[in-house]
Formats: sequence, structure tokens, C-alpha cells
Amino acid sequence: MTMNDLWPIARSRWLPWYRTRPFWGGLLMCLGGVEIVLTTWDGLGMLPFSGTAGASAWLLGSLCLVSGLATWQAPDRRAFPGVLALVLSLVSLVAANMGGLFLGFLLLASGGAITVAWTPEPRNGKAS
Repeated sequence: MTMNDLWPIARSRWLPWYRTRPFWGGLLMCLGGVEIVLTTWDGLGMLPFSGTAGASAWLLGSLCLVSGLATWQAPDRRAFPGVLALVLSLVSLVAANMGGLFLGFLLLASGGAITVAWTPEPRNGKAS
């Protein structure tokens, strides 16, 4: 089996999954959480972040990663992870190195807003 044979199969499985959940919101939340953790882990070379800011960044980043994954797993319950990501993005400004140097804050706030605003596509003319 070649890659040309696998592409239509993978696409036919990916598209229904992708279209039935807030994919981009969950992805942005996961990226924001990872960015906050990596900012603390790596620092800026000469400026390591540790102490309370480091511990809270690990906690906030992991919670945001989990909320992004929860959005993908249960799209019908998307409001709680979305609002959680919005609240955590605001908390990260104070507690975690200015929200991962503002990039993590922006990713989390955008992902949370997209997730809260997302609505499923209507069914194709069928009344349930």
C-alpha cells in the first residue's frame, strides 16, 4: 500500500472527526499551555524562571493542555474547558511570567474564545 492509497482513507476518517468539534480552539489552548510551560522550562537562556512563578506556570500550563484535550474529547461539553481557558489565561498574566511572555496568554484567550463560540453544524435537513 502506497501513500497515495492511504491519503483518501486518512482524509475520510479525519474530516468527520475534525468537523464535529472545536478543533482550532482546542489546538490553540494546547499550544498556549505548552508555551507557558516551555517558557518556564527553558527560560530566556540567561534568565531562568523558577520559584512561585515556575511552579504556577507548570500548573497553569498543564491545566490548559488538559482543557484543550477535553475540548476535543467532549465537544458537547465545550463551555467549561473554554471558560476555564479564558480564566486561566487571565491568571497566567499575574502568576506565570506575564502569561508566558504574552504569547501563551494570547493563545489561551483565543482558544478559549473560539471554543466557547463554536457551535456544531446543523444536520442536513433532517428533523430529529
